[in-house]
Amino acid sequence: MQRSSRKKSTWSMMTALVLGSALTLSACGSNNDGNSGAASPSASSAGGSAAAESGKLVEWGWDKGSHDKLMAEFSKNHPDIQVEYVEVSAKDYLKKIQTSIASGSDLPDIIWAEAAQRGAIYELNVMDDLGAAPYSFDKSALLDFEVPLLTNGKGQLVALDQQVAPGAVAYKRELAKQYLGTDDPDQLASMFKSWDDFAQKGKEVFDKSGGKVTMFASLMDAYTILSNQMTKPFIDGVSVNKTDMLGIFGQLQKLRDMNNEAKLSMWSPSWSASYSQNNVIFYPAANWSPEFVIKPNDKNSNGAWGLTVPPGGGFTYGGTSIGIWKGSKQKEAAWTYLKGMYGSAEGADVSFNGMKSILPLKSVFEDTSKLASGPDEFFGGQDLNKFWIEKVFPSIKAKPVTKYDQDVYAASEIVLQTMAQDPKFDANSAFEKWTEELKKNHPELTIE
Repeated sequence: MQRSSRKKSTWSMMTALVLGSALTLSACGSNNDGNSGAASPSASSAGGSAAAESGKLVEWGWDKGSHDKLMAEFSKNHPDIQVEYVEVSAKDYLKKIQTSIASGSDLPDIIWAEAAQRGAIYELNVMDDLGAAPYSFDKSALLDFEVPLLTNGKGQLVALDQQVAPGAVAYKRELAKQYLGTDDPDQLASMFKSWDDFAQKGKEVFDKSGGKVTMFASLMDAYTILSNQMTKPFIDGVSVNKTDMLGIFGQLQKLRDMNNEAKLSMWSPSWSASYSQNNVIFYPAANWSPEFVIKPNDKNSNGAWGLTVPPGGGFTYGGTSIGIWKGSKQKEAAWTYLKGMYGSAEGADVSFNGMKSILPLKSVFEDTSKLASGPDEFFGGQDLNKFWIEKVFPSIKAKPVTKYDQDVYAASEIVLQTMAQDPKFDANSAFEKWTEELKKNHPELTIE
């Protein structure tokens, strides 16, 4: 959340928590790790070069607990690679990188980038091209939708993701059954062929409940889904994507006009409290949401929740990517570390054993029978991992990241707060206000 430091902190915290989400997927399978010269874990530790298997790396990050768990697993195969971990808050990370560049100070060998900031960090030109020597990582080893999230403006793959971060919608089963006629996730998904269908049903729900129940808690909830379902960037070069943004604001205006949202502020105390109240049906949800958002905010509702696919399909929601500093003097060891954590069959095992998380490598999904997590009673017996893999992953697409993404989010939040409260504030007004906010920091932007 960009409008205030509190909201920034909350947004950064939630996206950073993706690393710690408890996806109980079995990370196993294959030695296809994206690098034609890669070795198995045992061969790597036994036969790697001295430079690749020893050294002390510096890493800046904001989740030491998770890092330490992964490091304990990684060190079993690479005992001579040490990491000096420096805690830097997610909300201050970009500024610290920029300040270090301006002062001529060294950057860490291992650089993190959370979802909202990754495009800006990539464009600072401080991260190595992992597709080039000496790394030669084959990006075709990644799930297809991951590539735009890890690529800079030059088309270079400069980072790997800590784990997959798919998005869909969570829903209150009792409310869905009462007002939509079913609490079955597949039936709900088929009910909404489009966002217009969703909006119309939302109007019916509002009217039927006497104005007590809405589809979403806030317009930002809907924006989170719609904006992440885009396949084109918000801004291409310096040209604003007017067509798609007007389309999003138009859809949000329709949701507002048809009483589909409760006019809350996303991540606010009232928004969090709404999870335990019976007046909102749907919330955007990532794979980290059940453990870090839904269950903490609705502790006494075992069996009350479900997950389904929204109109337009799945999307990416949050995540943290990691790359190697161009100026690192220990690039071989840094690559052993990065690949051994996030870019290989070994990394898949490290991630699963250390954090129960799953890497976005195609090889991990070769045998999906190993990926089921079993019934989750909190979610009415739904197998959440099976849902993500079978229902969400096939429909996910992603747009390229840009250096403007963080400010785009901030401008959108400001605009949608106004739209929620002012019925005369339409899509055109929203777009004009949105571009006005963006140009305060980016006067170079153009609208065609």
